[in-house]
Amino acid sequence: MARDVVGDRASVIARLRWIGATALVAVGVVVPLVGLAVDSLRGSDITAVWSRSGVREAVWFSLWQGVVSTLAAVVVGLAPAWALSRFDLPGRRVALAALTVPFVLPTVVVGAAFLAALPDRFDRSVLAIVLAHVFFNVSVVVRTVVPTWTAVDEHLLDAARTLGASPLTVARTVVWPLLRPAVAGAAGLVFVMCATSYGVVRLLGGPGRSTLDVEIYRRAVDLADVSGATVLAVAQTLVIVVLFAVWSRSAARRSSITTARRRRAPIGVGVAVWALVAAFMAVPAALVLASFRSTDGWSTAGWRALFTGGDGLRVPVDIGDAIVNSLVFAVLAASVAVPLGVALARAAVSSSSRLADFVASLPLGASAVVVGLGIIVTYDTGILDVRGEWWLVPLVHAAVALPFVVRAVVPMVEAIPPGLAQAAATLGASPWRRWIDIDLPLLRPAVATASAFSLTMSIGEFGATSFLTRRDTTTLPIVVDTLLGRAGSLPHMTAFAVASVLLVLTVVAVTAVDRSVRT
Repeated sequence: MARDVVGDRASVIARLRWIGATALVAVGVVVPLVGLAVDSLRGSDITAVWSRSGVREAVWFSLWQGVVSTLAAVVVGLAPAWALSRFDLPGRRVALAALTVPFVLPTVVVGAAFLAALPDRFDRSVLAIVLAHVFFNVSVVVRTVVPTWTAVDEHLLDAARTLGASPLTVARTVVWPLLRPAVAGAAGLVFVMCATSYGVVRLLGGPGRSTLDVEIYRRAVDLADVSGATVLAVAQTLVIVVLFAVWSRSAARRSSITTARRRRAPIGVGVAVWALVAAFMAVPAALVLASFRSTDGWSTAGWRALFTGGDGLRVPVDIGDAIVNSLVFAVLAASVAVPLGVALARAAVSSSSRLADFVASLPLGASAVVVGLGIIVTYDTGILDVRGEWWLVPLVHAAVALPFVVRAVVPMVEAIPPGLAQAAATLGASPWRRWIDIDLPLLRPAVATASAFSLTMSIGEFGATSFLTRRDTTTLPIVVDTLLGRAGSLPHMTAFAVASVLLVLTVVAVTAVDRSVRT
């Protein structure tokens, strides 16, 4: 009887695990999207919105620069993916980590870094946007392709060479068919990220170039055309959902990966990989250097203004308060996203239903800009008018981070032997005691990784925050964007200094988590 009671209690707990996460996704994502859909049908002339020249130009720019950026990222990413998967390079793990770092950097840091690194004639140019997208997304290609390429059996290649096949024929007839699903999946994900790019295009595109996300913000905030912005937001969300569904199905069809033996790398291959790593590391280094460089020479004025303010800044925010806001919001967002994400991951693994997995995927169906717009459109009446509340920012950050937390934790949950919990239950351990003594120690590396994702995503979140922050809740990415929009050397130096602070905070968060995982 007692064992039945324990089993019933565990079953109830299993069913309730994902309720908090479901509420978070509903409040932070689903309800705002529904509000946008209703608003777009109720008060908008849909045909008139799409006939506007600015909208057509934004759609066209989103598509063609997305294709160009994707092709460039795939071409650049395949070279180090080949080297890291087929050869045993000195410092291979460091090189792989260095190529991955750009992906976790805030988009405003990447945009500011390319403003600092490129000559003035390339500022606010298509070339700057494409280079920034390549820098940001090469890690997606590398991380997706390397496991598949590593699993290509060297004996297959040797057999083809023995039969007289040239290196090009081997690559075309043996290697490419095996890599094609991984490359296509990576390219699809990169295209969506480039076509819907917001922070990079806001900083590097200038007034004449907009993706749909940038156009949504411009219409809602600059032109006060909220109805037009809602039409664009709903249309973009529908397209993203379809593309994400196709990408998910292709990813699900990929086979499991085994590791093949890697050969010793030729000197030229190692030099080429480390040259690429050095080029990637030069971009954030240029950002830090630019924070000390004024039109008159080297100066620390930007860093002094960061903490003390300055007459030349002319910004209505306190940068010190913005630093505190960003840190507090990041900690709060992680405190919400990680426990709920772990619970949702456990529910997804333990349940035969796909409901938990569906809930975890919902935030991926809309960009952060669309979520921010949906919140200010939906929560605007009566007791629901919470648009100015400070807690809304970390709440939305937590909702945006939730899918990444779940995907970081699910593999570790699946790896826990079910017999451990069953044995503990037989000995009388409660579900809570089994979680504390068995599951949590085994999940520690995954929880650390999920915490890093949550912290870095919140610190650098720019899309939804652009709509939600007020003067007393300004975050560091908003400060960077505001300062770069001011004329003069001092605001730009200070913007680069603030972006450098964001860079350091991100690297510290990732490094601290990596150390906790190793120990």
